[in-house]
Amino acid sequence: MTAHGATTASRLKHHTLHFCAFLLPALALVLPSGYSWGAALLVLLGLASLPAALRRPWPPVLRQWAMVVSAMGMVWAMHALGDGQLLRQTLGTDRAVKYGLLLLAIPALLGGLADTRALRWGCWTGAWSTGLIAIWQWVGSGGERAAGHTNAIQFGNLALLLALWSWVWLRRCPHRRERALGWLAVACGAFACVASGSRGGWVVAPLLVVMVLWLDRSPHPAHPAAGRRHLLKATLMVGAICASLALLTPVQQRAAEALQEWQQWQRNGHSNTSVGQRLAHWQLAWQVGLERPLLGWGQQAYDARKQQAVERGEAPAPVKDFNHAHNEWLDMFAKRGLLGVLVLAAFFVVPGWACWRHLRPPAVSAQPDDHRAAALCGLLTVTGYVGFGMTQVMFAHNNGNMMYLFMNLLWLAVLASPSTGHSLNQAPRP
Repeated sequence: MTAHGATTASRLKHHTLHFCAFLLPALALVLPSGYSWGAALLVLLGLASLPAALRRPWPPVLRQWAMVVSAMGMVWAMHALGDGQLLRQTLGTDRAVKYGLLLLAIPALLGGLADTRALRWGCWTGAWSTGLIAIWQWVGSGGERAAGHTNAIQFGNLALLLALWSWVWLRRCPHRRERALGWLAVACGAFACVASGSRGGWVVAPLLVVMVLWLDRSPHPAHPAAGRRHLLKATLMVGAICASLALLTPVQQRAAEALQEWQQWQRNGHSNTSVGQRLAHWQLAWQVGLERPLLGWGQQAYDARKQQAVERGEAPAPVKDFNHAHNEWLDMFAKRGLLGVLVLAAFFVVPGWACWRHLRPPAVSAQPDDHRAAALCGLLTVTGYVGFGMTQVMFAHNNGNMMYLFMNLLWLAVLASPSTGHSLNQAPRP
């Protein structure tokens, strides 16, 4: 290949890579399986980059992500064989394949992701479109809850992350017009989260807001007391946000419903309400998991065991309508035992620790501003999923798996970049 041809190929790869970084969050919730478009292009680009990737060292942060994704993929593949045949209908087999696709995408990002503008605009576009869908479904069509092209819980939780990612990036915009567009994205994503009626997301939201306000501050404070003032400001702002949410009629209604459902569960123990079903799921998953604590039951055996519990009157009938336990940890324990729980913990800890290292003093002072933004977005992703997983199994859904896998890959790829080409640290931190 001539020097001109090599340069053209390099430019094409550069533009394609950043188009993928834009496309993944931009289409995540606006189209059915919208997150798959950017992910599929990343996989194709990774396959094209694979020969060169086999001849070069991988950045430590991406190598560690590849290792933990591989381990998690093998956990999903547990119990995939029955009577010597591959059980294609289990969620575990489907997930294992997707985790393998993530590994094929990594070679495309071994050089890092230095230009973060595509990520910023992708998050903003995704939040805008999510807000428009919520307005159309909740206000225009008079629906009870906005759900996009998925279920309301997944929609609301992922919309919240889009809003928070958008907020992190707008805090680095040096121009007023761009910051205004960023604030619009935050408002749209937040509206979609409220319109979804996803109470689990609402509970986690204050913690995530505190993380942004506390961790996304100047690495060089002008005065020793600046940290205390910043903490006070963050506390007041979060209090104001919580008070504002509490005044919204939909939030009040959903909170009142949760309290009523809890009281019903305490009275009869077998409520068909949302809260009652979750408590029944948790209780059953714990009991079933204790019967096979090391490796769990697998999806099909768990479903069969659940059917037996319903027939014996040990659990309410509605638990049969769900293929998960409405808690990430209990679901993993019941289906894949303590081994699965340990690998799940690593699946959260590895990317979370990689991001935290770039945010803690004194390391934060030496990091480019775009690196700090990506690290905070990655930490928000991990923390959000852990919080959402207390009342929902995010990884029981295709969008939950794909967004966690590929968005973390993008955040970590920024951290793997030797430098950022477009630092935006001139902007104030609203």
